[in-house]
Amino acid sequence: MALTVDKLVNDERFCGENVLQFFLYLPFGLILMLFRMFLAMVLWVASIILPNKWAIRQMLSTLACWTFGVYVKQKGTRDPRCSVMVANYVSCLDSLAAAHVLGTISLRKWKVPPFFASTLGIRNAAQFVRKQHFAESPSKPVLLQPEGGPTNGKGLLKFTDWPFQLGNRVQPVAITVERPFTHVTVHRPKDARDKFPWSDALWFLWTPLTVFKVQLLPSIERHDDDDCELAVKCRQAIAEALQIEVTEFKWEELNRGASVARRREPSHDGMRLARQVKEVLPNVPIRDILRDLATTRSVDVTITNFLEGITPYTPEGPIAPEPGPSTSQPRYIIPTPTGTFPKSAKERQLSFQERKTQMIEEARRRYIEKHGLNIAVNC
Repeated sequence: MALTVDKLVNDERFCGENVLQFFLYLPFGLILMLFRMFLAMVLWVASIILPNKWAIRQMLSTLACWTFGVYVKQKGTRDPRCSVMVANYVSCLDSLAAAHVLGTISLRKWKVPPFFASTLGIRNAAQFVRKQHFAESPSKPVLLQPEGGPTNGKGLLKFTDWPFQLGNRVQPVAITVERPFTHVTVHRPKDARDKFPWSDALWFLWTPLTVFKVQLLPSIERHDDDDCELAVKCRQAIAEALQIEVTEFKWEELNRGASVARRREPSHDGMRLARQVKEVLPNVPIRDILRDLATTRSVDVTITNFLEGITPYTPEGPIAPEPGPSTSQPRYIIPTPTGTFPKSAKERQLSFQERKTQMIEEARRRYIEKHGLNIAVNC
């Protein structure tokens, strides 16, 4: 079964159902966040005053992993003949995990402070010159993520072709990430390529540990393949290693589709309010209730709109009565809206008060009968 757009994104931060463990960890998480913020300050100062040497960069990379609670597991070996590595995209700190164990450089268009980019192994795409890089650092591979944006790891987006123009031999890299309590990446309607997801990075500081698994796959050599065919081969190799589906979605379509789906699908609170309206007005279709609640955000105002005929709707068919020993009619019947609007304000107020009183009395009667209370109901 093919994946849809909404299955490839996370629009909520929390995952799992063990709420008790989360609240028990909460105070420890806050303390850990403060300690890691102190480490971040040390990292910032060290990146400014220390020279740009390989051993120093490796030490700063380790300190960055401590700061963000990142633990990296490597599987497979790097092909020294490959100067280009291609990986899937699952989080904003993929570059840190790869740089820590592989010594790679990642390309980004993010507008982040220079020390932050250097620590994460990021080089701005505008500053990257292909010939200059391979002349100065032939042994330092470039990690590229042609998906263009992160997913939740359940499927692979369509790769862009430009990374495969850099060489005739490419090594695929499969990245997975695990974390308790929260999702690593959360999509928002205004996500953009050039803005670093600071909210995602902040949760790394709070989470006890985030485990990255970096799997190096056999390199793929270009024969008579063009850039598109080479991209397809790399994507298929990564998908097979991760055991996930290959999709034809691009990241722009994914981000736009997730925003549309988020607007169309009612939230949990919206459905709860709609059920409350439905209990009072069972003949009103749920889709009409949700449409009115999207504007009013109030159960009382929505009920009033339907009773007063302000919001039009097509009544649903009558609901068959449940069989029971008693066939007596209910004492209070909520009148069906006529669709006409009273001419004077006095008539509208009287109509509203009468129906509101009937609604309250009917709800009171149902509550008494449901709980078997021995309370007299006014007739």
